[in-house]
Amino acid sequence: MKTRDRILEASRELFNQDGVAPLSAVDIASAMGISAGHLYYHFKGKPQILAELMEAYASELALVLDAATTACLREPSLEMLWTHVHILVEEAWDARFFYREPGLAIENTAVAQSARRILTGQRTALLSCLEALRMKGTIGGTLQSSQGLASQMSTLVGFHPVALELAGEAGSERERIARAAAQIMMPVAALAP
Repeated sequence: MKTRDRILEASRELFNQDGVAPLSAVDIASAMGISAGHLYYHFKGKPQILAELMEAYASELALVLDAATTACLREPSLEMLWTHVHILVEEAWDARFFYREPGLAIENTAVAQSARRILTGQRTALLSCLEALRMKGTIGGTLQSSQGLASQMSTLVGFHPVALELAGEAGSERERIARAAAQIMMPVAALAP
């Protein structure tokens, strides 16, 4: 693995574990056992590392959302939507540093752009899936209720797993992710006739 990629991976792990605010680029370098100069050779500092992590998350999520939209339009089912919500929650968990500290987007315009792409993409994909389910008759409601639910689900995808962690929910990481996905799907299931 290239040094640049190792720095990004180590930063993501440290940010997820300790938060972004308390860490500096020097802390990241120290945790990796490299000199600060070596880190600065690859990155201008923590803001650039953070921006690149968010861009990588946004790019990976775009692929997941494209697959979800295609699958939901081809064969809409509650199970298909649940599967993709679960995947979205897993992806959000890997970038939970952002959901713990959403103010990062206010301080860094590159992070804000990625965050907007993520939230807009999730909302759009979830709306497509909900509308496909509604048109098939799998769920009830109106376009407006689908829009509201897609917006709510998009917000919960990132924040609900962190809320479960903060609440001290029992179980492994995998169990908390599955529980979060199931809870996000509850309002959709309630719309089934």
